[in-house]
This record gives sequence, C-alpha cells and structure tokens, in this order.
Amino acid sequence: MTGSPFELEPIGVVLTPFETSDDAPRQGLGGEEPAHGDIVLSPAFEPGLAGIDAGETVDVLWIADEADRSILRVRDGERGVFSTRSPHRPNPICVTTCRVRAVDGRRLAVSGVDMLDGSPVVDLKAPLE
Repeated sequence: MTGSPFELEPIGVVLTPFETSDDAPRQGLGGEEPAHGDIVLSPAFEPGLAGIDAGETVDVLWIADEADRSILRVRDGERGVFSTRSPHRPNPICVTTCRVRAVDGRRLAVSGVDMLDGSPVVDLKAPLE
C-alpha cells in the first residue's frame, strides 16, 4: 500500500523546559505535578483560538521531529508502536492533552506538557467528551 506524500503546515510551536526526551515526563497531565509550557501560534492562526478559555483542556497534535522513525517495536520488543503512545513511529504525530492556564493573544499558557522545547504544533482540538 502506497499513498501520495503530503505536507502538514505547523500552526505554531510549543515552548517547554525539556531539551531531551530523558528530561520530558512520560505523560503530560498524568504526572503528579504537570509541567508548564507555552504554545505560540503563528500570527495567521490566532483567530482559531476564539472560544478557548483558561481552565479548559485542549488536545495538542504535535510532531516529535527528533523521534526515530525506523522503530516499530518498543518496550524491549514486546509491543508494536501502534499499541503504545511512544513518539517513535513511522509518522511521529503525537497527541497531548493540556490544561489551558491563560490565553494571551496567540499564546496559550498550558500545563501538562510532555513535548521537547521547540516541537512543531500541527493542530489544536477540543477533547472528546
């Protein structure tokens, strides 16, 4: 099965204190003390933030651009990547649910980040209810 390649345009970037995968928590809001960060959208996408308020959660779709795309099995080979939330996968599209702490123009202050600093953000979605 082959498909045509396509491109995703990042809508912004996430700013976090994490420089390496060893620094980052395994799960954002699932940890004891969720880490704080900022999502900064490109100016063209700022109107898309209308309706997002402090206290809400948002699903952040981001690219693990430093992930190893050749890895198909993790946890010492016992699990395939599609049965995990590992960032190492053929298309390293990741989802993290974050809590919005504040909205300031095109910047969202959030908690629950587990991304590396500078990771590209490709979409924001309201979480499933």
